[in-house]
Amino acid sequence: MNVRFRFFSCLVFAALLGPAGAARAATAHAPSNWVLGIQNGLVQENAVAVDNASQSLADFIGNATGHKVIWEGHFTAELAGSAAQGQAYDFAFVKPANLTAALLSKGWRLVAVAKSPVEFGTDLIAQPCPGKPGQVLLGGPTLAVLGVEQNIPQTCVPPSGVWSSPAAIILAPAKGSLVDKVAQKIWREHAAAMPGHYAYAKYQNAVTGFMQSTHVAVIGAVTPIFSRIWRAQGGVVLAHQSMPFWALLAAPRVPAASISSVRTALLSTQSESVNKALHIPGWEAGSPEPYAAFMQWLRKKS
Repeated sequence: MNVRFRFFSCLVFAALLGPAGAARAATAHAPSNWVLGIQNGLVQENAVAVDNASQSLADFIGNATGHKVIWEGHFTAELAGSAAQGQAYDFAFVKPANLTAALLSKGWRLVAVAKSPVEFGTDLIAQPCPGKPGQVLLGGPTLAVLGVEQNIPQTCVPPSGVWSSPAAIILAPAKGSLVDKVAQKIWREHAAAMPGHYAYAKYQNAVTGFMQSTHVAVIGAVTPIFSRIWRAQGGVVLAHQSMPFWALLAAPRVPAASISSVRTALLSTQSESVNKALHIPGWEAGSPEPYAAFMQWLRKKS
């Protein structure tokens, strides 16, 4: 078939389809958009601010690579593995370190790691004991708001006594979340047994918000982004476990040149608007090793 006839055939086909059909046909043969998956973890934030930050990062990647990049929230390892070839994710911005580690083990590549404004990780926090500086308040009638039916007398103990106190109850975000898993790991490293009661709030800020509003005497599990505010307001931080910080990753199918372009842009002053949207001081090249080491610690039996 010569070129002139092929061109004529395309015109006839487009005419038969009509304007809408011709547009769909053109779209079907156009390069597909790249997709950025977003996983913000267990923080309930202003939806507009989250959307703006996600769009800012998508636009930034698009400008660095020359591709149109769209973003999708609630990204998971399962979604990354089950997406069809034409609908697969190309990049992912991930806050939970275990998800980053899982993606790296599946061949995803680390583009860059965000610089943390604090020593990142998981902290266990507690209420200070009124009138007894340096001690922690546990138990008492406030536990009823968590549905604890057992009468647990209110007591004040030094931080070292929390791990063996029968009045200790952990309040963690979403059951099975990374913060929950790390909190349990921290506890097992300090105590012979887990607390007799365990409660959950959906988000990290719900943990601190609940403790502040009800003064319930529990052990909260949050990241330092929340625990530093808690400490500044007079609260007690019992323990800290460091974790690797947020990461931007690229899927195995993304060309190395595109990854290099995004990394170079992130490490330069070009990323200032994205940094501001994400509330971070900047980026670094990073390494997969801290994520692997963290998961080795998390899985090791205490």
